[in-house]
Amino acid sequence: MWLSRLLAGVVTLLVALAAIGSLAVLVLNALAPTTIAVLALVIVALVAMSAVGARSRRWLSNPYW
Repeated sequence: MWLSRLLAGVVTLLVALAAIGSLAVLVLNALAPTTIAVLALVIVALVAMSAVGARSRRWLSNPYW
């Protein structure tokens, strides 16, 4: 159990760092054509963080999932 928590924490940290980096790139390239790609990366990072954070016992015990 502690290993899965540790792994989830590491994954969350890496995704958070990727999201922060994505936002920094977005700010630096606000007028560049790659802005849409960076926005997509940020959205994917936020969804991934939500998915990792949603793996709580209460969420997993919901019979409707």
